Parts: sequence; C-alpha cells; structure tokens
Amino acid sequence: MKVPTMKILSAMLVAVLAAAVPAMAQTSVDEEAFDITLPAGFAEFTKQVQKAESPEGTVETTNWVSRAQTGEAVVVTMSKMPGHILDPDKMMDATRDSLLKSLKATLESEKDLEGENPATLILFRSEAAVLQSQLLVDDDRLYQVLYVGRTPEQRAAPAVAQLFASFKVAEAPKVAATASSQE
Repeated sequence: MKVPTMKILSAMLVAVLAAAVPAMAQTSVDEEAFDITLPAGFAEFTKQVQKAESPEGTVETTNWVSRAQTGEAVVVTMSKMPGHILDPDKMMDATRDSLLKSLKATLESEKDLEGENPATLILFRSEAAVLQSQLLVDDDRLYQVLYVGRTPEQRAAPAVAQLFASFKVAEAPKVAATASSQE
C-alpha cells in the first residue's frame, strides 16, 4: 500500500504543536486502540479524529493529547489505513523522516524494538523541545507514542521510560472465519 505520509504527518504535527514526571499514577485507556499509563501530574487525554482521503481510501488519524504543568506532553497517534501496511519499515522510516523535517529536529538515536509488531524507538531534539517517540505497526494501523519535554533531564526520568514500557496495543476485534446461518 502506498503511504500517504504527509497526511499522517499533518495530523501528528497538529497534536505535537498543541502539546508544545514524577511517579506513575494515572492509567488511560482507549479500549479500541491502546492502553498506557501516564506519569503523575499529566491531565486526562483529549481526543481528536481527522480523516484524509488517499488514492487507496480513507486514512483515519486519531490523536490523544495529555499535558502536564511542567510543559511536558504525551501524544498518542493512531492512523488507521485503508488496508494492511505492506512495508512497516518503510512506513516508520517515512514517518520518522517527515516528523524530523517538519519539526526541524535532529535525530539523536534510533533502535528497533523486539516484539510481535515492527517497532522503533527514536530520540530527537529541536530548538524548543527534547522528544522521544515509539512507532509501531499493527496490521492496518500505525501507532506513535510521543513524549515532548523541555529538558534532557525530563526525558531521562524513569517515569518516561515507564510510560513507554506501559504502552500496549489493544487487540483488534476478530472477524468470524465462517458465517453462521439461522434455519
């Protein structure tokens, strides 16, 4: 499937710019999408949904944004594609590159994560913020967990590592393999 990267990035960027960490306390869940535990001091998520048309069909991007009074923010983005993502690495690379370019950010490090789904963890910085992002592909969905902090010390806090460790993709509802009939 061709990647409508700019449309996805635009939706993610809206959330990042809007966002512009002590012990873990609050658990936030969107039962249809993910489970994550926010650090203490972060507000409940606000949710925004955007749809964009691509040649393959509609891409629905949902952003959940949580802010703290410290200037930190957490943004979770889920982009539901019109079909299975055929090349997860290409999707994640294009998303990373577009995000870095749009934020005028510098890549600090990147590593692939082990697990059932293709995923990568990225550290980067701009003039205004230090960021950490996890990209993960699950069938027809691209997830991004994004932490936005003001200082390297904020980003290095154990609560930020716990935030990323707590992220779990919800299981998609299974479609029955066989149709049942009533007689």
